[in-house]
Amino acid sequence: MSISQNLPNLAIGYSVLRLLKMLAAGLFLTLLFAAIAFNWLNIKTLNAFQITASYVGLAVCGFATIRVLWRLVSTRKPVLFITRVGIRDTRIADDTISWRSVRDISVWQYRSQMIVILKLDPLVADRFDVGLLKRIVSMMNKAVGAEGVLVNPGGLTMDGETLLETCKQYWKAGRLAYTAHPKTEPEPVH
Repeated sequence: MSISQNLPNLAIGYSVLRLLKMLAAGLFLTLLFAAIAFNWLNIKTLNAFQITASYVGLAVCGFATIRVLWRLVSTRKPVLFITRVGIRDTRIADDTISWRSVRDISVWQYRSQMIVILKLDPLVADRFDVGLLKRIVSMMNKAVGAEGVLVNPGGLTMDGETLLETCKQYWKAGRLAYTAHPKTEPEPVH
């Protein structure tokens, strides 16, 4: 038996505890920005830029908080699937990314958050940049040095470091299984 046959199929869902922590942080920040934007604390030294920044923060944090609340209430099924064949993140697309099309696996880290980056073959990568919003997000990711398909472990039952090591293990096994069984071409008939 090869190594890749011993690897189980993984189905990873959201962690209720992590989502509750994210919800609490989101609610706190939303209320803080609302207090500044609507001047509930009667601060007399606020200028127009601070008020505008507070409205922007209120909108962004409010949207993120609603999104976390929605995930907490509605998502009970796994969203990330890692198999011997490939990886599928239903938050990104419904397609499975074959390990054969992954050229490299790296990590992008900002403070304590780790995000796994899958560098794909250009033809496969084009399938994931469909739509205006996805192209804008892709350009923003490239600007900060995260070029590829991002698999964010935020809120999942698996942390970033474990996700990175798991992806590398399955990637190596998937590539070994593919190269160990090369396609045989039929012999020419004389």
